[in-house]
Amino acid sequence: MILSKRLLTVKSLVPHGARLLDIGSDHALLPSSLFLDDTIRSAVVTDLKTGPLSRSRTQLEAACFGAPYSLLISDGFEAVDRDNYDFAAICGMGGELIARIINGGGDKARIPMALQPMTAADKLRAYLWDNGFSIEKEVFTTEDARVYVVMLVKPYPSGGNSRASERLSSCECSHSPYSYSDLYLGQCRPDTEEFALYALKTARAAEKRLIGQRVRGEDTSKIEALIEEALRFSVL
Repeated sequence: MILSKRLLTVKSLVPHGARLLDIGSDHALLPSSLFLDDTIRSAVVTDLKTGPLSRSRTQLEAACFGAPYSLLISDGFEAVDRDNYDFAAICGMGGELIARIINGGGDKARIPMALQPMTAADKLRAYLWDNGFSIEKEVFTTEDARVYVVMLVKPYPSGGNSRASERLSSCECSHSPYSYSDLYLGQCRPDTEEFALYALKTARAAEKRLIGQRVRGEDTSKIEALIEEALRFSVL
């Protein structure tokens, strides 16, 4: 089975032996590939509509007949049973929608997750850091001339949400404090060509916003610092 580079990156963050919840799966390519590699024990595949679930069923039956999976019509975490999964993937949606899904999930969403926002990664990072999640890792990948970020996210233990309470082995990201630049570049900044492209994309988008801020007479110090910082990372 051939996965896109974007989904391959998501797949690389799913731990061996996981019971996967794939929210908004569409064609169920991710759980199918994980089953074929014997990475996951089971999968719960959800979507809001019957059409995508029908496509998911066709894919899973063709590629992984007999694998332990279930399909549910569910708005995010709403209809899922918390006892049936221990890792979630939410991919191919806007960052604000992913944040709303996690927020609506309540305790059901207090699990490790792989998140792949198509837009508004800054809004997603802000939500996660402000609501007791750590971003343990960010992996950047390119596909069809676009650059994507995939986040490995974990909830902080109850009552332990400070930098001192949980140091992260991969890049020591934390949920607080964070800067304006962290929202757009993340705190995990690998020395890779893909992140350099992401930083350049961030700088170009910020330059457009800067024009509007100047026209409106707003304080531009934060966005100017972001552009300077992003351009430094855009050159390997």
